[in-house]
Amino acid sequence: MREWVRSAARQLDHDTVFSRADVDGEILPNFCEARTILSIAIVAQMLAILIALVTRRTPVNLFHDLLLTSLFVQWIGLASAGALCVSRKYLNRLSNLRAFGMAYLLLLCVTWLVTESAVWLLFAFDKIHTPRPEWYNYFHVQNICVSAIINALVLHYFFAKHELRVRTLSAARTKARAMLSRIRPQFVFNSMNIIASLTRSDPAKAEAAIEDMADLFRMMLSQDETLVPVKHEIEVAQKYLTIEGLRLDNRLQIDWDIGKFPRKAVMPILTLQPLLENAIRHGIEPIVAGGVITVRLWEHEDKIYIKIINPIPRTRAKRAADSHSMSLEDIRLRFQSYYGDTARLEFGREEEQYIVNVVLPIRKEKT
Repeated sequence: MREWVRSAARQLDHDTVFSRADVDGEILPNFCEARTILSIAIVAQMLAILIALVTRRTPVNLFHDLLLTSLFVQWIGLASAGALCVSRKYLNRLSNLRAFGMAYLLLLCVTWLVTESAVWLLFAFDKIHTPRPEWYNYFHVQNICVSAIINALVLHYFFAKHELRVRTLSAARTKARAMLSRIRPQFVFNSMNIIASLTRSDPAKAEAAIEDMADLFRMMLSQDETLVPVKHEIEVAQKYLTIEGLRLDNRLQIDWDIGKFPRKAVMPILTLQPLLENAIRHGIEPIVAGGVITVRLWEHEDKIYIKIINPIPRTRAKRAADSHSMSLEDIRLRFQSYYGDTARLEFGREEEQYIVNVVLPIRKEKT
């Protein structure tokens, strides 16, 4: 049994906290989204205003020139967004350097096509007498040069943002792995201590605890992913409370209130167990008569809500609350490493109760 537990602990410690896809992410944003298109339109309009002001020496026909320049620049901007929208999936499969080069060439090609189309439209509407006027080459060179500078700056911004995201997520991955490696061995050792305390006093309960512990580790080892279904986390927590119940007997009572969750609802593995362990350690154990831990889980507007309430001993309420908060800060950091600012963990005292509220996204979105 001891060797099996050691093997289980080693397996749990070597699980990865983030997949490579989570860290690498996608280099280019989604140019099909309305927000991105609106941003491009605003930047294009600012560029059109700048071009109109710089190229005009007199205010005569300034509004007319601004209108034509805006139409032309917006045409290039929206066409470029459409091209990147279509090719985004292919570009994101390439290495950073190749993706940059292919996107850059694609945007220059779009600029050339829009410029050529503008010349032919002027010819079609009899604004010019030939599709190759004397300013034809200059018009192409001017637009390609401006496009080359603007697109280089924009793509450099996207790639710099991507590199920053990679570094941030890598640091978060290291921090989350460190915290998870602290939680898992502690869970194993606490479970073994429970069994050891029951071996002499109540061998039957000790045997039942070993069976529950084996079932619990089997459930945990069957999950290779870091994010697991809410149902799985609830089962792990219930198994853990069963083991603790054998040690604490009637001193530990659990009031469950679990709502319904869609299949897509997931949370980090070992989310509920450390929260419940803190509630038992700082709330139930110091009280001779024990108490009731209230556990509520529900889903609302694509968010998972968790509320855990445990009693606090009267004579040690402040010290117990301080110790409680130190452990919860580690759990808060772990949630932030997965979800960033979209996760929330709040806790505090209310008279002789300690209340922990957790809000998590119903599933982790790709960044």
